[in-house]
Amino acid sequence: MTSVHCPPSLPKDFDPQAFWTLPPLLADADQRLQRLATDIATDLELLSYPSRTWDYSRHTDSLEVAIIGAGYVGKSAAFGLRRYGLSQVRIFDRCSPGQEGPWRTYARNATLRTPKDVTGGLDWGMPNLNFRRWCAACYGDEYWQQIRYIPRLLWADYLDWYGNILKLPIQYHTDIVDIHWQADEQCFWLQTMHKGMGEIQKARFIIFATGMDCAGGQYVPAIVQTSLPADCYHHTMDTIDFVAMAGQRVGIIGGGASAFDNGIMALQAGAESVDIMIRRPQLPNLNRIRWSEWNGYHRHFIDLPDGMKWAYSLAELRVGQLPPPHTYYQAITHPRLTLYTNAPVNQLNYQKGEVVGQYGELTLRHDVLICGTGFVTDLDAQPELKTLAPYIARWEDRYTPPPGDEHLAMARYPYLGKSLQFTPVSSDYAYLNRCYYLSSGAALLSGYRANLSGLQFALPRVTYDIGRQLFLDHQDEIWAAYNAYDIKEY
Repeated sequence: MTSVHCPPSLPKDFDPQAFWTLPPLLADADQRLQRLATDIATDLELLSYPSRTWDYSRHTDSLEVAIIGAGYVGKSAAFGLRRYGLSQVRIFDRCSPGQEGPWRTYARNATLRTPKDVTGGLDWGMPNLNFRRWCAACYGDEYWQQIRYIPRLLWADYLDWYGNILKLPIQYHTDIVDIHWQADEQCFWLQTMHKGMGEIQKARFIIFATGMDCAGGQYVPAIVQTSLPADCYHHTMDTIDFVAMAGQRVGIIGGGASAFDNGIMALQAGAESVDIMIRRPQLPNLNRIRWSEWNGYHRHFIDLPDGMKWAYSLAELRVGQLPPPHTYYQAITHPRLTLYTNAPVNQLNYQKGEVVGQYGELTLRHDVLICGTGFVTDLDAQPELKTLAPYIARWEDRYTPPPGDEHLAMARYPYLGKSLQFTPVSSDYAYLNRCYYLSSGAALLSGYRANLSGLQFALPRVTYDIGRQLFLDHQDEIWAAYNAYDIKEY
C-alpha cells in the first residue's frame, strides 16, 4: 500500500548548509600551487625511468591510443599511458574546456558521493597529484581535515588543474561520428566532427571513457513519453531551469541519488512542494558498494566465473540505489518534501496544465515532473558505435542465468574481457579486443564501476594490455633492433 516515508532521527552533528558552503581561496594560493607544480615536475623526473618512448609503435599518421571522453577517467587514462611510455595519445571530447563530465552541467549533488579519500587513483602513485595536496594548496590542510566529502565544484576545479598541470593532449569540440576498422592498415578510422569540420583520425587502440550519459542514453519511462507533453517533464540529466519552478508543485519519479539531488535543487529554487515517488516498499538503506571497497574485490572480481559475477550484480540491482546520508537527511527533513513508497507510476494524464498521476493508490497533481530513472546501457544507441556494435558480444551471447535470475538489461551489457576490452561475437572481429570500455556499461558485470572507487584498479589492466599488444605487434621489429644495437660501452 502506498505510504509516506517516515524519516529517522537526524544525526546530532548534521548541518545541511555545511555541504553547500565553499571555502575561500587562501591569500597565497597561487604561490602554494606554484610550489606544488615544482614538486610535481621533480616527481615526474625522479620517476621517469625508463624514459624512452615506444619508438617501434610510432606512426606519422596514426595515434597509438585514442581516448573518447575527457572526464576524470579519460584524463587518468592518458596520464597512465604516458607513464607507460606511450606518447602518441590524444583525448577527444565534444564539450568546451571545463565542461567535461557532469560536474558543471547536470550533476546537482553538493558533494561527491564517495568519502573524501576515494579519489580514483588519478595520482598513479604520485602523492603530489592527489586531490588532497591540491586542496591543501588552495584552501589549507585544516579545511581538508574538516570535510567528509569533496565538494562537487572543487572536484571540477581539481580536474581542470590536473589536465593543465600534466599538459594532457585534449581535443575539445569534437564528436566521434563513427568508427571503422581498416584491416590493411591495422588501425581504426575515427570519423570526427571538429568544430563543424569532418576529419578522419587513425588510432591503433581506443579507450571509451564516455561516462554515464553516453552509454546508451537517458531512460525515460514509456508512460511518461506517451502521456505527457515534452515541455512538462525532464530527466535529471537534462538542462533544467529550476528558477522557473518557484511556486510550482514538482513530482519526481525514482529514489536514487539524482532524484534527491534534483528535489533539493527545486526546493532551493522556491518550489511550493516536492513529491518523490518510488515503487519499492521502502527506501534502500544498504550500500554494498562501501562493502566492496577492498583490494580483493576490486582486483579480482573480474576473475570470478560468470555465474558468480551475475549473482553479485543481480543482488546489487535488487538491493537498489540509494542517496548518500547527507543528501537523504537534507531532503527528507525539508517540510515541503514528501517521499512516497509503494508508489509505482500506474497512470499519467495532462489535464488543464497539470500532470495528474496515479501512483499506487494515490492520485497526485504536479506542475512539472522530473524522471530520476537513470540511464540505459545500450551499445546500439551509442552513435560512435553504430558500425562496431553488431559485432560486440553481450552477456546474452555468452551466459544463460538460472531460471528466476534473468535480467533483460544486464543481458544487454557488453561481455568484456579481463582487461575491460570488448570481446567479438566471432573471431572474424578480433580487432574489437583493441577497444576498452570504461563507460557505465562496464559497471556491474566486470566489477569495475564508472566511479572513483574502482578506477585505480581498472586502468592498470587497460594500460598493461595495450602495452602488451603493441609489443607483440612489433616483436619482429624489436628483435631486429635488438640485434642491430651496436653502441659500445668502452
